[in-house]
Amino acid sequence: LLASAYNSLPRYQMELSVLSDDFVPTNHAGKYAELLNLYNWQEKAIDDLSDNIWNEYYMTVAIVNALLPRMENIKPKDEADRLEMENIRSEAKALKAMCYFDLLRLYGPVYSEANLSKDGIILKHRLELDFLPRSSLKDCADEIEKLLTDALKADNSDAEVFYISTPAVKALLAEFELYRGNYDEAVSYGLPLLAGAESRWTKAEYDNLWADNASADRLFAPYIFDSFYRDLCYDKTSGDYFVLNPAISYPDTDIRKGWASYTISMNGSQVVTLGKYNRMYYDNVTVRYINTLRYSGVCLTVAEAYARDGEDKLARETVNRLLSAYGAEPLDDSLAGDALIEAILAEKQKEFAGEGVRFFDLKRHGRTLTKKGNFGTGVSATIRPDDYRWLFPIPQSEYRYNDKITQNNPQWPFIKTE
Repeated sequence: LLASAYNSLPRYQMELSVLSDDFVPTNHAGKYAELLNLYNWQEKAIDDLSDNIWNEYYMTVAIVNALLPRMENIKPKDEADRLEMENIRSEAKALKAMCYFDLLRLYGPVYSEANLSKDGIILKHRLELDFLPRSSLKDCADEIEKLLTDALKADNSDAEVFYISTPAVKALLAEFELYRGNYDEAVSYGLPLLAGAESRWTKAEYDNLWADNASADRLFAPYIFDSFYRDLCYDKTSGDYFVLNPAISYPDTDIRKGWASYTISMNGSQVVTLGKYNRMYYDNVTVRYINTLRYSGVCLTVAEAYARDGEDKLARETVNRLLSAYGAEPLDDSLAGDALIEAILAEKQKEFAGEGVRFFDLKRHGRTLTKKGNFGTGVSATIRPDDYRWLFPIPQSEYRYNDKITQNNPQWPFIKTE
């Protein structure tokens, strides 16, 4: 059951990146209408994506809910059995928390004191069919915190990277506390993980992230046996439907340049598209790991937490540890306040371009999203922070049979089918 839960984790990194400003369309984008409609934030495209995301995340939750009660009937034979069961229980709870966290960021409002009583997501504790209402944003956050702190009760530090180890739980907790605005706690969970982290941020370790090799920068990376991220490419001769936003660039000295971006020929011109999994597809490298949590992300979480707490010097020093190791230009000593936070977010986008992270940051910070035309020319649309589409719609598949649920995410249509 635990293996099934890992295998069922949804993979919507590409779609969330298309929704954000990681990509711009090419002349091929019109040939993939569904993805182009998503880029343009069309209601129907977001509604279709929402239905898939909701059902797939709750499928993983259902598998965990099948596992946890059954473990109560298993009697360990010895201490090794008991410890293994503790680790399994820890991983299951962390997986459930991860699903809830993503769902809450997609379907709930931005976390703030004013929004704590507003609707979040449905908290499901049983495998059996339950018709439940949405819980408040506060109750959802409290449940995620409980699941993650429970997961820390086991010492699962030596788990393989494709399982959620104790360090991975701490990384997730750091990100979660940043989301809640608990900056001291975000630092307390994240900073110890960065001891000696520079040795993880070498060219060899970064290259290994995008290969069927072990990488010291990985904290959690599900292992897969099928394809991933192939839909960005129209074909290997003609190029991609979407390429990197020109605002995302890497200097020649940056060790990420070779893998984070990838130069291809389109229409007789050299164009910079996404590297990473996309380059792996071009180069016929098999994708085995989906890099979900890594130490570089912890570094940027801690740096932002410092900056949001007014600790500008510590914020700069933290993010510059990563940039210096990468051979990138460090942040200037004069950066402070909002300008420093913007610089950290820009570095985070460069680190996680195409990995679905940017959408959550844009929503959390209330940023206006600018959608550009082909190859980044002009402006095709502007999505304001108060746009109703930042809250994904509750799928009809959920409220059709559940009378305790309505489509109460504002402005989305409610279609009740008898």
